[in-house]
Amino acid sequence: MNKFLITFLITLSIFSSASEDLDRIIVSKTLITLDATNKNSNAVMIRGAKIHAVGQKESLINKFPDAIIDYSFANDVIIPGFIEHHIHPLLAAITMSSEIVAIDDWSLPNKQTKGVRDRASYLKRLQLLEKNIEDKNTPLISWGFHHYFHGKLTKDDLDKISSDRPILIIHRSFHEFIMNSKALDLFGINKDDLNNLTPAEKELADYDQGHFSERGLIMVMPKIMQYLASPQRIMQGFAVTEQYLKEQGVTLIANPGAMYNKDIQNIKNYVLGDEATPFRSLFIPSALYMLEHFEISELLNETEALLSWGAGKVHYLPKQIKLFTDGAMYSQNMVLRDGYLDGHQGVWLMEAEVFDKVFKLYWDANYQIHIHQNGDSGLDRILDAVEKNNLRNPREDHRTTIVHFGYSAPDQIARIKELGLMVSANPYYVTVLSDLYSKVGVGYERSQEMVRLGDVARAEIPLSLHSDMPMAPASPLVLMHAAVNRINYADKVAGPNQRISVLEALEGVTLNAAYTINLEKDYGSISVGKYANFTVLSENPLTINPLKIKDIEIRGTIEEGKVFRSKKYTHPKLK
Repeated sequence: MNKFLITFLITLSIFSSASEDLDRIIVSKTLITLDATNKNSNAVMIRGAKIHAVGQKESLINKFPDAIIDYSFANDVIIPGFIEHHIHPLLAAITMSSEIVAIDDWSLPNKQTKGVRDRASYLKRLQLLEKNIEDKNTPLISWGFHHYFHGKLTKDDLDKISSDRPILIIHRSFHEFIMNSKALDLFGINKDDLNNLTPAEKELADYDQGHFSERGLIMVMPKIMQYLASPQRIMQGFAVTEQYLKEQGVTLIANPGAMYNKDIQNIKNYVLGDEATPFRSLFIPSALYMLEHFEISELLNETEALLSWGAGKVHYLPKQIKLFTDGAMYSQNMVLRDGYLDGHQGVWLMEAEVFDKVFKLYWDANYQIHIHQNGDSGLDRILDAVEKNNLRNPREDHRTTIVHFGYSAPDQIARIKELGLMVSANPYYVTVLSDLYSKVGVGYERSQEMVRLGDVARAEIPLSLHSDMPMAPASPLVLMHAAVNRINYADKVAGPNQRISVLEALEGVTLNAAYTINLEKDYGSISVGKYANFTVLSENPLTINPLKIKDIEIRGTIEEGKVFRSKKYTHPKLK
């Protein structure tokens, strides 16, 4: 084939959308298929949205002589498309529309922010942000506050920064909000809103300090969301979120625990549902949110009704539901067997009686149940529920999923394996929290072993990785880096025995991520018959120095046969 023809074909593949409807052979420098039947391959043939053949370049060219040959990624590494199977697009959109003052650096399409980890620096940053907003009626909304780094924050502290401007501080966990007096007025929150709370909930809603957390926050959240999720604001946030995910090489997302709000869902459908979006968005309902609207006896019918809420490239997954045990990791509201060093207590997000009834309801309806858990007592509650219900009503391949997997105990690993559960973990907890929590609240031994992925992998328990964005950057390479290296803020390896291999980490953001949402037949590996979802990298993550995994460049993605190139992409020179 002469150079002119090669150049013509490459140009055609880049600039002609029509080529995506034709048979195409995509050539790579390295093809990582995660499919044992296609190990020694360097090219893949796409027909429409799906993979039609995988093999050596010469073999595929000979077998499909009429196919377009795309050499535009010939110098790159092609892997199965990254799957972010646990992200919160709404919370991410709110974050993208807020001023980020967090403990870690954030590199986003619309802003770059440096992390601050002490009180003085945090307050100084807030004061500067407030001063730079000219219109006094414009609220200051900031996300990223973490009280174990930044100290206690109250309404009075925020009133000192400004008594004229509404200030809303969103805790890093998104499970706590702190407001000044003007913000309470803006959102129409008053003490009467707390009259119907239970005594336990009242402990989590302190009007005088402007602090609302966990179930206490849920009670006032609808009023706040009228501003945070206003159409113009949230549409802009979704658009930035979409661009961010594209830049991270993500080709499919899922949101376990979608908020029950049809108006917000319509905005998600509008922004994320169009064909130009470089990924599909899959939603799983939250039983916790639905219980704010319905009785337990109504849940199944109302969950089924949500299947009609999606549009375009946005869908609700059938027969999957999200439940909750204990509170947020970033807030130290997880419930621990041996408690906390300072004597404070964790928080249950669903009381035991409600949790048991709802779990039984969905178990008997053959749902896959995803359960938010951060403390080892929370994990005990999950394991006990599965054991009890499986004895009463045995189910094969129930795929009950432990979500986040913050703290666990060694004896629980065997139970997870025996009961047939799987783990969807957030390894970024180790990066940002293991050093501090070793000193404050939890203690060294437990915190060095947090997110014990090594034990899970050795037990051959299905394991996937997620960001829970904005709890972590929705960057699969960052998640892999965290799981493989476990380097924390002290620049030390936390729990070396809990590291996993690069291959296990890669499977955690591809094949096992698809398995976690019951879609491994269609996604997760470069296999004939699956969707043509690929992520294109500059380096091979399986051979690069593991300390450099997070720095690998994303060259682009292919999603259902459509090519989306990185802004940094440069065309390879012809030889």
